[in-house]
Amino acid sequence: MTQSAAWQWNRQSPAYGNFGNANQWTVNAGLVSLARESAQNTNDARAGSEAAELVYSFIRLTGAARDAFLATLGWSDLKAHLQAMGEAARGAVTAGQIRAGLEASEQTDSLVLLRIADYGCRGLTGPEFAEDGLSPDDFGNFIKLCRLDLFSGKDKAAGGSFGLGKAVYWRFSRLQTVLFNSVLAPSDAVDGFTQNRVFGVNQGVLHQYRDMGYEGRGYFGRAYPNGHVGSVWNDFELVDALHLNRADARPGTTALLLGFYDPDQPQRGLNGPEELTELAHDLREGVEENFWPLLTRGGLRVRIEVIDNDTVLSEKAVDPEETYTELVRALRRFDAGKIDDELSGPDTVVVRDVPVTVPRRRTGDRHQSFVHQAKLVVTLSDDQKDTLENRVCLLRRPEMIVQTLDRPFDGHTYHAFLLAGAAIHPAAPTAEQLWADDFLRFAEPPAHDRWLPGIGRRQASQANLTAHYLAPWVPNLQGIEKGVAAALHGLFGAPPARTGAPPESLLRHLRFLRSESGSGGAGGAPHKPEVDLTEWRVEDGRWNVRFTVRAKNRPQGWHLRPVLAFVGLDGRRAVVDWDSLLVEDGAGRLVDGGLRIEATPRGRFAKVTLHGRSTGDLPIPAEEAAVEVILQKPGPLLTPNDEDA
Repeated sequence: MTQSAAWQWNRQSPAYGNFGNANQWTVNAGLVSLARESAQNTNDARAGSEAAELVYSFIRLTGAARDAFLATLGWSDLKAHLQAMGEAARGAVTAGQIRAGLEASEQTDSLVLLRIADYGCRGLTGPEFAEDGLSPDDFGNFIKLCRLDLFSGKDKAAGGSFGLGKAVYWRFSRLQTVLFNSVLAPSDAVDGFTQNRVFGVNQGVLHQYRDMGYEGRGYFGRAYPNGHVGSVWNDFELVDALHLNRADARPGTTALLLGFYDPDQPQRGLNGPEELTELAHDLREGVEENFWPLLTRGGLRVRIEVIDNDTVLSEKAVDPEETYTELVRALRRFDAGKIDDELSGPDTVVVRDVPVTVPRRRTGDRHQSFVHQAKLVVTLSDDQKDTLENRVCLLRRPEMIVQTLDRPFDGHTYHAFLLAGAAIHPAAPTAEQLWADDFLRFAEPPAHDRWLPGIGRRQASQANLTAHYLAPWVPNLQGIEKGVAAALHGLFGAPPARTGAPPESLLRHLRFLRSESGSGGAGGAPHKPEVDLTEWRVEDGRWNVRFTVRAKNRPQGWHLRPVLAFVGLDGRRAVVDWDSLLVEDGAGRLVDGGLRIEATPRGRFAKVTLHGRSTGDLPIPAEEAAVEVILQKPGPLLTPNDEDA
């Protein structure tokens, strides 16, 4: 083993234990997820306006090549600790994954690596350690990637806001182990060094080895006199032996995933180089589908290769024009200003405005609420089918597809995309376009795969917006889909009805046939009561809300319980007690914490306006929370067992 680098795990703290890094479980399995997260990481690290290059290398090592790699890696030490981790906590997910990874590695005489190397990017810059007195602004990419969790520190142009994208590397390693090598620009030199910064990170679990307790995270590098482990610089022999070599001197970072696999299909890749070629094909499709705008505009070049020991079996550049011809052509015509008035053929391109209301921001680059005009670009399709046909791609400045909307129209086949925020003019965005980009960035969940909140079990919380914007924002985000639908309706007419359902236009003319509530079993059900949150603010650490309850006016009235709830990042609600709740207007009164709405002589609906103030005993600070008012246990006033309740 090279003497300049070794593995080390710190002794276990008696006051705290960690049985795995939860960050990686926010990253979905599957090669599409690998493509999205890794390519976005490279795009975020681009140095200047020049194109970055990203190279994926599937490497299979056998025989002497495998043995030489493991010897340089210090496999005997790493394996011993991994085995201890696998036995440490049978109930820990990460421990089970490591145990299964070791078993899979021992069932074959090959070792599969995935090398992800970017060029033309800022490398792993900055100091070795987040020492006392060091500002987070000075951490550098090395500390952010190798030593911190849940820290993003990205600027306005970045793809993410959670600091979770880097977890993709460990998510796809059977052994929870990743090696890095980075080259820096001269201006980013660390103590005069710029070449081949080598470091390794194992994200395991607490474990006992030789009757001593160790932390879960281990580091591969040079031992410092104080017992910490830092980077190895300029060891070209080590770089070559660990397959961390880079193609040229451009700045950037190489990540090497040990025991690469797809968690959804763990057996793929173990049975020879043919399976690696299939994995490379699937990865290429994922990059094309999710990054065709960035590739088209020249911000990124991607190449994927398969290597068996030292033999290159395949090498292919990713070109989205081969698959998504219409989309690539439409984007180029939009950028060139070659827009048509109407869709008259496959080569024509039209643009429609889709308004997006951006709420007032209260942190960072503050601004008032305004309406941003996103651009919906539509073109007709040719006869070649692809996965994005009759779907609308949503994207902002990083030019990764965040979400797609399925919108088929009878008799029409089309391709479309919505350019929002700084994606409209990425080279020279306006201030409002940058603000809109920020709003949509914070609206995205950790997987960065949606803007639209969804409904029911598909609902995604946008609570990350709470720290930065004044609510409400859900209607603003829902308005994106409505605006897209309206624009497409103007081009193609009404979309087809849902399967098994008559057209909505017909239903509108037949609604007079629906009955009101009656004594028969088939009577129409009354509308459920609704809540309209009209005013909300935080005062003295408590939420103050004003809301209106609107219920169908019926003889038996209603008995409801308004509840204040905090909404978490996972979409779950935590009920918060009222400190005070008062009826301000309407035919309602509070009885034992419940709201009784009496029937009124006239009108189809009864309305009651209430003002509530939360308790000060809150699960999280009020300023950091998203809130809503929900109605629990609705029932009729006089006949609680009535089936219409």
